[in-house]
Amino acid sequence: MAYGEGSGILSTFEASGKDTTAPNVSDQSRADTNTVRMIEKVFARDKQHRAKYDSNWIDYYRFYRGDQWQNSRPDYLNDGVLNFVQSVIQTIIPIMTDHRPNVIANPENPSDFEFSEIMTQVLRSRWDRDNFSQILVEAIVDMAITGTCITEQAWNQDLNHGIGDFEFNTIEPLYCYPDARSRNVNDKYGKRFTTAIPTDVAEVKLKYPKKAHLIKSDLSSEDDIKSIKAAEQGNLVRSPTNEELIFQSGKPGSTDSTSQVLVITCWLDDETMIEEKVMEKDQEGKDIQKGFQQKKKYPNGRKIVIANKVLLEDIENPYIDGKKPFARGVNYILPREFWGTGEVEQLMGPQETINKIWAYMMDVMETMSNPVWLNPTTSGVFDSSLKAKPGLVIPHHLGSEPRRMQGSEIPSSMFAAFDRAREIFDKISGVNDVSQGVIPAGMSGVAIDELKEASQTRIRLKSRNVDAWLNDVGQMFASRILQFYTVPRIVRLTENDGAEKYFKFAMDETTNEAGEAQRTATVQHFEDVPDENGNIIKQPGEPIQYEIKGNLDIRISVGTTLPFKKAQKKAEAKELFQMGIYDADDLLEDLEHPRKTAVLQKYSERQAAASEAAAAEAQQEQAIKMAELQIKAGGGIPAPQGAQQPAPSPNGALAAVQ
Repeated sequence: MAYGEGSGILSTFEASGKDTTAPNVSDQSRADTNTVRMIEKVFARDKQHRAKYDSNWIDYYRFYRGDQWQNSRPDYLNDGVLNFVQSVIQTIIPIMTDHRPNVIANPENPSDFEFSEIMTQVLRSRWDRDNFSQILVEAIVDMAITGTCITEQAWNQDLNHGIGDFEFNTIEPLYCYPDARSRNVNDKYGKRFTTAIPTDVAEVKLKYPKKAHLIKSDLSSEDDIKSIKAAEQGNLVRSPTNEELIFQSGKPGSTDSTSQVLVITCWLDDETMIEEKVMEKDQEGKDIQKGFQQKKKYPNGRKIVIANKVLLEDIENPYIDGKKPFARGVNYILPREFWGTGEVEQLMGPQETINKIWAYMMDVMETMSNPVWLNPTTSGVFDSSLKAKPGLVIPHHLGSEPRRMQGSEIPSSMFAAFDRAREIFDKISGVNDVSQGVIPAGMSGVAIDELKEASQTRIRLKSRNVDAWLNDVGQMFASRILQFYTVPRIVRLTENDGAEKYFKFAMDETTNEAGEAQRTATVQHFEDVPDENGNIIKQPGEPIQYEIKGNLDIRISVGTTLPFKKAQKKAEAKELFQMGIYDADDLLEDLEHPRKTAVLQKYSERQAAASEAAAAEAQQEQAIKMAELQIKAGGGIPAPQGAQQPAPSPNGALAAVQ
């Protein structure tokens, strides 16, 4: 379905026919005007390319929400929906997100191992504190509906009372326009990534106060994606008397008149070169020009923001990793394409067939299955007296009594067709009763595990795609920490509820002996210290500095959270523990025990107590054996260790001399 006029989002992001150019755009410099024109040109090109994929995205969203009849049916016909599409998607999501993804920071340089452990704890703490798992669910729903999710990993200086922190947010795919050549956001094929987001005019003016007088509304709130998604699908009604006649029904108007402006932000790899003087000192220590060298004007890339044909911002990419702060995940991969395909696109056909069969069955049941009265004209009974009333007495003429005629049953072929359509739906979706936890009768043990693993083949594929996307996300998390965590901040370890541990963490850049920049991490662990009143308080210990020699490889995985994988992982961990390969720490780590630290502490105390008891018992047994040997040798029972030996008698000494 086309969404053209009146929808500034899905068509061309154009205003409603009126001049939206800012009143004083002519005051811009020629360079700024050329920059705006360049962004508008590449934006139009990327928008045209994306149109090959996005024409049905709004329909997919409405279909997922249950708006699955393209045209409204007359009131006397059933238009019920059995929304198996949403059921499939909501079955997949908890399987993939049952537990927090496993976040691991692996060092590229072996000397950074201890720091990588600290980084792992920082990332896990942030994931739990800000409930990033909820963002993960949003992204997977986007992937299932449109085939692709886009998340932004930006730095927000306003967080944490002004010291700043990195963010993790989903971006509406309809707001995103990658380079037509891109296969991923930060690959070698694409050179730019653009977002076009309707934003309240007041918010834009607050962010860019120097350009506030140039900003005015060019969109209405009805052009926002939320309004478009919430609107009725087409408002078309099929005529009950003519199947070929479809007319437009009334549509309530919106009273929301929030003024918005389209803010276009383009992140691009700019190859603009500039010449820079090369200076050196002469024998007298004076700076002299040696020559010129060319260098990139924007070595990390470029960020340009425009609205109303006004250049609001033109700066170098603020992130030292040089990446655009976005990551893309796909549901099913299209080879050499940026956009993927979703579940809804594949399941619309079978779902519509199921709805039609179900609607027909309901129509038959409502119109044909109800018994009807046959009232002969000679019965002497008025039709109005024939009511469905318990114990009803109907006086009538003999031989002409009214009677009921049994209604028609739903044809059995319709039930067979419905079951067949349901089977086809399950095969296409890759999710069946076994995936949802239903165990077939007559199966047990290893056979069930093998069947469960086979039934979730499609989910494992999706899990690998999610892992690839989350790894890109994790790399940006680590980059933000290494660049911006310059102010010390306290990190609480949240993965073990039984252990409240804190440490202070900060990054710094110093100069080593060779004069090269050296990244350093300072960590202070908090220790329990008694105060003057004997109360235990936490005090920071001695700071520990880690010189970071290489980069970190961040792995965020959801694959082990699949039900059969969790059971298999736990069984393998127990087996390795019984073989002596795993210790208690390894076992509880694989079991993901919530009170790992407290359990390990109790286990260590029991082990220590058992060792002391065993040592005392062994010492006692050794003392008994020594006593037995002394008795056999005729030396009597030795005095207990530490007891005072009796003084030798004179007779004993005389006997010893003789």
